[in-house]
Amino acid sequence: MGNALYEYRAGLSRGTGEPEPTARLELTTVDLHPGAEVAFAAALAAAQKALTGETLWYRMVAGGAVPRYIRLRPRPSLSALLEEGQQALPDETHALVAKVTVEILTLRPTMSYGLPSPPRD
Repeated sequence: MGNALYEYRAGLSRGTGEPEPTARLELTTVDLHPGAEVAFAAALAAAQKALTGETLWYRMVAGGAVPRYIRLRPRPSLSALLEEGQQALPDETHALVAKVTVEILTLRPTMSYGLPSPPRD
């Protein structure tokens, strides 16, 4: 469990900073070796044009001890995620990465805040 603040990195991403609402979301957490941030961001920027589907990158700016990036890939279903497969990180990043964790998040409407009901007259 943790608490961190992330900034959206538009030059590394495909899409807006806000993920489109979907039933499934691939969340990839990438912990970097100290001092690897500049080279990692440069490798992601070089690979940005090859991204398929909405792919959003964020950089941790507060709340952790290691340089960390997260990637969000919203998809409409689990089968869409499985068919597309895990998008590998660019080859140039392998020596820069200390740890990668991939999670699939599932929307559970009964556990989500809905939009507020319109006021009644």
